[in-house]
Amino acid sequence: MKEIIFAFATDDRKNFTKEHFGEAKEYLIYKISKTESNLEAIITNVSPEEKMHGDPNKAKGVASILKPLDVKVLVSKAFGKNIVHQQKKFVVILSQNMNIHETIKNTQTTFDQIVTKWKEGTERGYLKI
Repeated sequence: MKEIIFAFATDDRKNFTKEHFGEAKEYLIYKISKTESNLEAIITNVSPEEKMHGDPNKAKGVASILKPLDVKVLVSKAFGKNIVHQQKKFVVILSQNMNIHETIKNTQTTFDQIVTKWKEGTERGYLKI
């Protein structure tokens, strides 16, 4: 893989949401390679509200928004119980930095590791970067 589509959870288009990934107002969709990053789209989160914490319908709703865009990686500062469901469909990255652009740089330096995680299949776990 030379490039991968990432979704970054945000409320202000600069920093990660302080809420869980599924609660973000928007997702910044980036195509990222080892050397380049391009903003492809800004998607409003229209997934259903949770009826209970870790509601699997919330996870399905988020996935249904992102999968058609060929997103393979979810990135946020926080994930909730639905991380278990999302790891089966996506590589999940827990950012240790609030700033999205700094995290993009970190994804480029760990690009090979992210590709390896994608190839592991449905039991990927998550990465901290």
